Amino acid sequence: MERQVWLSEQQVAAWLLILSGLVFVGGGIMYAGRAMLHWPAAESHSCLVWERGFVMASVLVNVLGLLLLEGVLRSAGDAVIARLALVTYLVGAVVVLVAEASLIGRQDWVYAQVVVYVVLAFLAQAAFGASLLLTGFLPAWVGWATIAWNFGWLVILPIVSSRDIYYPVLHYVAPLLIGIALLLKR
Repeated sequence: MERQVWLSEQQVAAWLLILSGLVFVGGGIMYAGRAMLHWPAAESHSCLVWERGFVMASVLVNVLGLLLLEGVLRSAGDAVIARLALVTYLVGAVVVLVAEASLIGRQDWVYAQVVVYVVLAFLAQAAFGASLLLTGFLPAWVGWATIAWNFGWLVILPIVSSRDIYYPVLHYVAPLLIGIALLLKR
């Protein structure tokens, strides 16, 4: 008797990639309230913990989605690029989680860690785009858009914002695009 699968690996990967961006929205709104809108309640340490907690959770959910995406791409014929992309993103994720935890603990960044994450995350996601192109698993435009988005921001951010290149929202656009494309794939 064959076991019925509720969701495929592809579908779970899609939902996790989409969810990572949605989880980030919570942290993004709280950050905007604290840093830009100067909400009085946002000045408390517990608000900072929730804000950065959302950011950290979104990174973890993204890692899980990319882990499953790597499996899907390996099954589609990519034995190398997606795995290297996953490991690269995972290293960056560990680095940024340490930086985020440092911010919570002492309200200060180790900015070099943030830069390492930004570079590794953009490179890893661009590599996932290359894997999508290599396998032909999704329409080519998804792979090209992923590559262009990530390399584009990797070049643009140091030019237009050299003092601060950490805009975490940028790391959820390509996963959102890939997640939606995975859901639409028949």
